[in-house]
Amino acid sequence: MKLQDIGEFGFIERIGRDCVVRAGDVIKGIGDDCCVFKISGDLAVLLTTDMLVENVHFLLNSITPYELGRKSLAVNISDIAAMGGKPKEAVISIAIPDTVDLPFLDALYEGMKSMAKEFDVNLLGGDTTWSPEHLIINIALVGEAPQNEILFRSGARVGDVIFLTGPVGSSAAGLDITLTGRSFAGQEKLLKAHRDPVPHVKEGRIIAGMGMANSLIDVSDGVAADLDHICADSGLGAVIEEAYLPTTPGFRAYCKQYNQDSRHLSLHVGEDYVLLGTAPPGLTDKLEQALRSEGCEFYPIGSMVSEPGLRLKCSDGSTEPIETRGWDHFK
Repeated sequence: MKLQDIGEFGFIERIGRDCVVRAGDVIKGIGDDCCVFKISGDLAVLLTTDMLVENVHFLLNSITPYELGRKSLAVNISDIAAMGGKPKEAVISIAIPDTVDLPFLDALYEGMKSMAKEFDVNLLGGDTTWSPEHLIINIALVGEAPQNEILFRSGARVGDVIFLTGPVGSSAAGLDITLTGRSFAGQEKLLKAHRDPVPHVKEGRIIAGMGMANSLIDVSDGVAADLDHICADSGLGAVIEEAYLPTTPGFRAYCKQYNQDSRHLSLHVGEDYVLLGTAPPGLTDKLEQALRSEGCEFYPIGSMVSEPGLRLKCSDGSTEPIETRGWDHFK
């Protein structure tokens, strides 16, 4: 058996067995955006880590080192946001090949520092080493949240409204422009969505603090794949209304101009780093009002159902199953 046979998430499930030997302080181990463990008082620690590898997660000729630095920290901050937490302290490990020079590294770290300042994160150290070929950046980030406010993927209930805190698909369009070299009048906004995403920490704290949502995740692998994580962990299915999927005018114009599959780009590519959650239908108006009063966005896109699987209610009224394909490193 090879990794390709079970995929990234099958591998995570496989290695996650028998990892916890002191269960008393562990609230959540492997299997969510962060692991969670208790500290003194009512606070809990959220810990996440992400690795970015050249030619897998980024191409050096398609992103500036400053943007790469910002994005490498942003994806970790987004994991903390996905559980309703506040990011606090980060350590950075980096493997550097001979092809990367000091000006590049200076700009890379300036990008990290810029993102850290925006979200009140301390950069406290890490590790450096040589790499024989590719640049590798790994960041571990600690956050915190009151124990009773932390949101997991596993809390969704039948009838919950599925919501997003921002539009999707723009990052996918930005990636498509990067890979194809196409020219588009509004491409800067799409490229920025892909290269310099903004974590939804404010949104996550509002949602968690109100105690109205039942589950939460960030959209990194794609709406379909990330919603499938909520479904799997909650033992439910979901129906998405295609007409309710929020996208930007620039995204729609790009798809029209180049005859791109907007459904695929908005559902399956990911790296939007907005939040995807579920909440009881009687509470979503209050949740939306609270978010919008703070300058945030809220988009209901469907509902949780008891029947397993994901389904899409198409704009023409028909319903069809949604493939849960998203980014999987080993498939």
